[in-house]
Amino acid sequence: MLHRVWVAGLLAVLKFSLAAADVAPVVSGDESIVVSAHQVKAVKGPLKYEARAGRLAIRNDESGEVRGYIFFVAYVLKSAGAPRPLTFIWNGGPTANSLLVHTEMFGPRRIAQGGFVDNAETLLAHSDLVFMDPVGTGFSRPARPEYDREFLSTLGDFAATAEFIRAYRARFHSEHQPLFLAGESYGTWRVNGTTEILVGRGIEVGGAILISGGVPGSQMPFEFSDAMYLPARTAAAFYHKKLAPELMKDREATLKEVNDWITNTYLPALSHRDSLSAEDKSRIVADLARYTGVRPEQINSDSLVMSNRDYLHGLFEGDPAKVLNTFDMRITGSEHEDPARKGFISDYLRDELGYSTDLAYTGLEEGYMPSPGPASRSTGERWVYDHTDITPELMKRMQAGGGPPNSLPWLQNAMRVDHHLRVFVAAGRYDSLNMCEGNLRMVAKLESDLSRRFTTHCYEGGHMMYRDQPTRLQLAEDIGKFISAAEAK
Repeated sequence: MLHRVWVAGLLAVLKFSLAAADVAPVVSGDESIVVSAHQVKAVKGPLKYEARAGRLAIRNDESGEVRGYIFFVAYVLKSAGAPRPLTFIWNGGPTANSLLVHTEMFGPRRIAQGGFVDNAETLLAHSDLVFMDPVGTGFSRPARPEYDREFLSTLGDFAATAEFIRAYRARFHSEHQPLFLAGESYGTWRVNGTTEILVGRGIEVGGAILISGGVPGSQMPFEFSDAMYLPARTAAAFYHKKLAPELMKDREATLKEVNDWITNTYLPALSHRDSLSAEDKSRIVADLARYTGVRPEQINSDSLVMSNRDYLHGLFEGDPAKVLNTFDMRITGSEHEDPARKGFISDYLRDELGYSTDLAYTGLEEGYMPSPGPASRSTGERWVYDHTDITPELMKRMQAGGGPPNSLPWLQNAMRVDHHLRVFVAAGRYDSLNMCEGNLRMVAKLESDLSRRFTTHCYEGGHMMYRDQPTRLQLAEDIGKFISAAEAK
């Protein structure tokens, strides 16, 4: 009874709010989905579209019991012709909402100085879009607190995402639209694992779009990533003018020299470091310091490696104000966020899209006062990497800024089943967590049928490469072409 009263009250509030916003509710199971009409000025002309905002229930297959709610915002163009592509998009974290890719890159409206503006390069010109917030982020929640463990793990997250996609396509009768999945950072893992699940169920996936997450599941040894982080550090040292004069003349020539050194000297040395003489190790350390702008004494002479965290703190040694930014090594310290940004986004969701709720949007609106009830750890702290054993060595690397444990070949498994599945990979030149040249090398090691279906790009920028205006425009064009080409196969 109390549940019915609560739902009735919520629907009454939504009905009042929607009338004020000139939008109409469409009942979707336990909750209402808000539908509104909009128009955006795009590169190819005006686009009239429908926006949908709401939460879909994630249910137990057998009983239909609701285990959680996933919030989404979708944008759909009405089309009388062939079904349009449908792209599901999210960020990473692994417990991050989808606001970055939604409001800074792909959505029809983009946040800028002073508020939201039309995004002329929106991916909506090429595909219908669904931005999904995983449980524990945004307005997405477990149905009961104890259910969150079902969502806050690698494999649980994949299963919940696949179920959300099934539920969305069923609810909106979009099963015939060509399907694409896109993710940034850890969100690429979600793309990889979910694609394997969908393909295993006989659902065709037209393409996977991986932004700042690398080529997945190649099971390369630690020595490989230790070596292939080097070009990004060379580019950062070049940007900060920390290299020797002869290396500061031509960045591309310097990067070629570095990559040749990695191939011919550094990677072989890391693979056989126990057999190296003291003189060999000293020579490796000297070259590594020269190519990264640090002093040889800052590099471990036994491992011949500088951890990610040590390098970020070490380029401007002794100056705590000049720690390199993890996501963009051109920046020292944290990126400065417009204090009005949170308000702009809240207004966009609640007013422009008409989604009226008193829930706090996690990652945006929480933290004004202590939450009622017992204190709990953050969703990130509760996350479980349950796809592999976390060894002490792996934990040490993660704590040193090496990123999450190795992924498994989920996407490659899907590609071996679905021979039409294609992959788009994007990395930023100054991202400390990714490796442009490493992506190329990993793709080259795959069997030819898989490698020819990868498209790899290295962009000027960091982890969120689209924050560089020229890169944002190029990335939008490249992904639009990728979807069009993959759809035509």
